[in-house]
Amino acid sequence: MSPRPATETPEERGSSSQSGSSLVMSMFVLALLTSLGAGLLFLANTDVKMNQADLKAKRVFSLAEAGLEDARNQLRLDNIASTDAMSLDDELLAAAGSDPNINFDVSSLRPTYDSSGNVTGFTGYGNDAPLKAMTTFGGGGYAAFLTNDPIDGLTSTDDTNDRVMISAIGTFSDRSVEIVQAIVERNAFPPLPSTITLLGPTPGFDGGSSAAKEYKGDDCDGVAGYTGIPGLFVPVVGTMSATAEAAAEAGVQKPDSYTTDGGSCTGACTVVDVSPTADPLLTDCNYLLSLAAGVRASADYVCTSLSPCSHWGSSTINTVTFVEGDLTLGPGTGQGFLWVTGELTLRGNSTWIGVIFVVGSGEFDRNGGGNGSTWGSTLVADVAGPDNIFGTVDDCTGPDAGFDQIDFQVSGGGNHDTVYCSDVINQTTNGFPIKIVDFRQR
Repeated sequence: MSPRPATETPEERGSSSQSGSSLVMSMFVLALLTSLGAGLLFLANTDVKMNQADLKAKRVFSLAEAGLEDARNQLRLDNIASTDAMSLDDELLAAAGSDPNINFDVSSLRPTYDSSGNVTGFTGYGNDAPLKAMTTFGGGGYAAFLTNDPIDGLTSTDDTNDRVMISAIGTFSDRSVEIVQAIVERNAFPPLPSTITLLGPTPGFDGGSSAAKEYKGDDCDGVAGYTGIPGLFVPVVGTMSATAEAAAEAGVQKPDSYTTDGGSCTGACTVVDVSPTADPLLTDCNYLLSLAAGVRASADYVCTSLSPCSHWGSSTINTVTFVEGDLTLGPGTGQGFLWVTGELTLRGNSTWIGVIFVVGSGEFDRNGGGNGSTWGSTLVADVAGPDNIFGTVDDCTGPDAGFDQIDFQVSGGGNHDTVYCSDVINQTTNGFPIKIVDFRQR
C-alpha cells in the first residue's frame, strides 16, 4: 500500500501564492513601463516633428522677409533713379508690365521646382513685372511684387499718398511656402520748418557779425541748380518755445543779413517760435533716437574716430552719412544727408548741399574766413543727457522733455550763404529708406 502524499503546509501555500502575485505584479509593472516608454517615444517623436515643422516655418518666413527687405531697398534705388522721384508713379507703371493696370493677385502666386526639388521660380503673376525677380538664397528662393496700396486701389498706377504695397514670397526645397506683405511709405520724414531749427530750451545762438554773411528763409533764393516753390518762405531760425525764441533773437547780430518773406522781414523778426505748426515728432526725443538708429542702419557711410570718412568729394545729393562723435569739415564741398552726434565744425571755404542734423550733444560751430554756402536745412538738438555723450543710457533725460540747451556758434569773416531750399531737402531725403507702415503674414 502506497504512502499518502504529504499535505502542503500553510507556509508553503502562502509562499506559492506570493510567488504568483509577484509574477502578476511584475508583468503589470513591465506593461506599465512599456506603455510609458512608448508614450515618451511618441511624445519625443512628436516634439521632433513639431520642431522640424517650426524650423521649416521659420526658415521660409525668413526667406520671405529677406525678399521684402531686398525689394524695399530696390524700390528706394528705383525711385532715386527715376524721372519722378517725388512719387512712386514710375515704379507702379513698371510693375504693371505691358498693361495700363496692375493685374497681380497674391493668392495666385505659386513656386515651381525641378525634379531634384530645387526652386526654379514662381508663376501666377501674369505679365506684371516683379519688383525683385526670382532670387536664390540659402537653399531656397524669393521674389517680390509691387502694387498700389488699398487706399489708392491695388491695381492703380497712380500714387497719391506716397504709399504702395510690397508682396514677397519665399520657398524652400522642402516645398514650404510663406508670403508676407507690407504697406510702405516713401520719404516718411517730418517737414523741416525753418532754415535753422533749434530744439530744446534757451539755445545758445550766435549767428556771427560779418556783413558778408546771409541767412535766408525764402525758398531756394540764389541757390543755383535747384528750384524753389514760388512764394514759399520759412523763418530763418525756428525754435520750439517763446522763451527759446527770445534767446535766439539775442544772437541775431548786425550787420549780418537775416531775411525772409521777400525781405519784408529782416533781422530778429526772422526768428520764430514754430512749435504751433511744426511736426510734433520733432519735439519727441525718443522719436529722434529711433530716427538716429534708422539713419545709421541705412547710411551709405558711417564715420567714427577710428574709421573717419573721406568720401565728401564724391558724395551726391542722395548720400546718407552718419558720424559718431565729432566732425570737422572744410575746406571743400559735401552733399546729402549728414547726421553728427558730436560737435560739427565747418571751417573756411566749406559748402554743404543737403540736410544737416547735429543731433546728439547738439554743438554746431562754423569758423574761419573764406566763402561757401549751406543750402537746404539744418536742425540742432541736444539729446545726449547729462554725460553729453550720445548713445548712453541717459539719452533723452534733459530738463526740457528730454532735450538740453544747444550751442550754435558762427565766427570769422568771409561770405557764407545759409539758405532754405525745399528742392534740396526733397532730393536729399529721397535717399532715405522706404518705411514700413503696416505688415502682415499671409
